[in-house]
Amino acid sequence: MKPFKYLPQVVRVLLIANAAVFAIAFFLGSMLGLHVNLTREAGYANIAEYITYYGAFFPTEPWAVWRYVTYMFIHIDFMHFFFNMLMLWMFGDEIAAWMGKKHFAGLYFFCGIFAALFSVGMCVLGLTNNPIIGASGALMGVFVAYYKFFPERRILMFFFIPMKIKHAMWVMIALDVMFANTGDAIAHFAHLGGVVAGFIYMALYNNVFTRNSRQNWRFSPLGKLFRLFSAHPERYENGSGAESGRAGSNSGAGASGADEGESQPEVLEGEVFYVDEQKRMDEILKKVAREGLQSLTETERQFLLKAGERVRRRRGGF
Repeated sequence: MKPFKYLPQVVRVLLIANAAVFAIAFFLGSMLGLHVNLTREAGYANIAEYITYYGAFFPTEPWAVWRYVTYMFIHIDFMHFFFNMLMLWMFGDEIAAWMGKKHFAGLYFFCGIFAALFSVGMCVLGLTNNPIIGASGALMGVFVAYYKFFPERRILMFFFIPMKIKHAMWVMIALDVMFANTGDAIAHFAHLGGVVAGFIYMALYNNVFTRNSRQNWRFSPLGKLFRLFSAHPERYENGSGAESGRAGSNSGAGASGADEGESQPEVLEGEVFYVDEQKRMDEILKKVAREGLQSLTETERQFLLKAGERVRRRRGGF
């Protein structure tokens, strides 16, 4: 695990927000027993009870829209808080670095809100009406992303059983399904909702949101369907349109300065258009922080690797 200061900013913000709410509820409310009488509805109660009363999500009251977000930051029990934040620290670090802060925040809140909506659906079916608190629904979505990116990684399931992520994911789902109606005060349906949301978001991320997927989408069956109604159908043909135009202009430029039949070395886009190596590297690193590692093109990956190697050589590294 990384030290706190080296975590991605979005993970640090979430950890601090959860810790702040927990500190107020646990220390002022549960330990010190600070009581207040702020509203007629809640009456005379301690701080922890006020936070739960106004922040928890109640499937029977789906119109209280602020609860879809506030419930994710409420942890009254220390072990509940500790394990959720440990999971956010462990898995959120790599996922935020891989996806970028915007997509990680989108994943986190989409899964948390969807988990609450999923619980509303289960409530309508008569399967649950328990209030929900904690970040577990959102974190199950983060775990799905980890499962998608690093399926072969090993973790210690329950802290002592070594297991690959691709197996641990389904064990956790099976446990939530088995104990969903046992009345053990754990929001298993919220967990399952977070899992469903995680798979939905990752499908969108891989096929719609990222740059490469947006390019590939045009050549998919759905893109070909749009071609029928497009004023520029050539954009939906693989190897044609803007991409082929750029490729043609590059190949023409390469051939103009060489004899026919002479092979030309592969030229990296970054080294052609950017004289200042440090400036180019800074722009790529900003892109990684903003959109994640997967947003980089192969050219950008190669440039970053070669530039990093040159920096290490200049500093006398190995």
